[in-house]
Amino acid sequence: MLELGQVITVTINDLAFGGDGVARLEGGAVVFVPFAAPGDVLEIEITEQKKSYLRGRITQILTAGPDRTEPLCRHFGRCGGCSYQHISYPAEFSAKQKQLLDIMQRIGGFRDLTSLDFSFPAPEIYGYRNKLRLEPSEPVREDHGIYMAYGYCLKDSQEFFTVKECPLAMPVINQTIGKAIRSPWGRQNAKKPIPAPITLRASADGQCHYYFGRAPVNVSWLKEKIGDQEVSVPLGSFWQVNSQVADQLLKTVASWAEPLPVENLIDAYSGVGTFSIALNRPFRERILIESDRPAADAANLNLATRGYGCQIIKGTTEQALPKVLKTTNPKQTLALLDPLRTGCQEKVLQTLLKYQPEHIFYISCNPSTLARDLKKLCSGGKYQLEKTALFDMFPRTAHFEAAVHLSRQHR
Repeated sequence: MLELGQVITVTINDLAFGGDGVARLEGGAVVFVPFAAPGDVLEIEITEQKKSYLRGRITQILTAGPDRTEPLCRHFGRCGGCSYQHISYPAEFSAKQKQLLDIMQRIGGFRDLTSLDFSFPAPEIYGYRNKLRLEPSEPVREDHGIYMAYGYCLKDSQEFFTVKECPLAMPVINQTIGKAIRSPWGRQNAKKPIPAPITLRASADGQCHYYFGRAPVNVSWLKEKIGDQEVSVPLGSFWQVNSQVADQLLKTVASWAEPLPVENLIDAYSGVGTFSIALNRPFRERILIESDRPAADAANLNLATRGYGCQIIKGTTEQALPKVLKTTNPKQTLALLDPLRTGCQEKVLQTLLKYQPEHIFYISCNPSTLARDLKKLCSGGKYQLEKTALFDMFPRTAHFEAAVHLSRQHR
């Protein structure tokens, strides 16, 4: 029986969702090891014992796996952001595809799902993020006064440490951090009893915008791009952080929608109307639901600019969706869902099961809540999984984007 503090030798044969290496011991015990690479032979110390698994930390790399590589960032291992800088990108992307399949099978119950219909690797694995949020870490005194340094949270900790640049961020963001925190606005923020975090946004025109705390509403909307189309986005509203991967996600979902014999689109959690714009085929009705009012206003402008007739509902999906589906022909309806990481609310799932729109597209940045929700939608044979795709929106981190297509089963 293994004990806490015991040192053992293990071979890493897999990567779990979240980034930990997986080793299997004689007798079937599973050990999770942070910052391990496939093929590593490691000396580890047991740090945690649970009923169904163990955790360990690397004390020595005896033999490095073929995919192990040198991390680019000097903070890797301390920072809670990245999980895969120590392995090659092909190994990371392969692991993420396997993780999505495993989660869909294990949590969603889709035992027959053995391959993905489409997988898209990130064209750039560094310098891709167009948005960065940093938390206040420590005050710094200099000749011109005090400014607040900012950074990320330490791994497995509530404390923040200072970073001057992040390799995931677009260069213009890293070039702006120092200027922003020493600006008059930054120095004023540093004097507050509880300084606010800083958010930096790089827009499609190459400019970097920043704000402390909540985004100001009295500023011009940013001009972003969907392919070569310009889109207005309020400074504080949601926009995908990886433009190149987002473009491919939108193209793929549009290709799924093109042949469907439906007349109505319900775009729930619609944001600024990104998916409604990408699905540029004719619909008799386009109904968008969005709780962020500036985003809903931007969606109204973005669709009106293109001559798309639509109805914008400013409210939550759980409140609005029952009323919308009650008056919409379900056999002629595609419902598109793009919720937060927490997934769809139970009321949303029950509404879909009650009215049963003919097709559902579900886009998610959390495969666990995606699989959980799909299991409920597909239980009892009401819906069938048609397509599953992965888009690596967040390379070097444990996260990725997934999209699925469900169709209603007719009996």
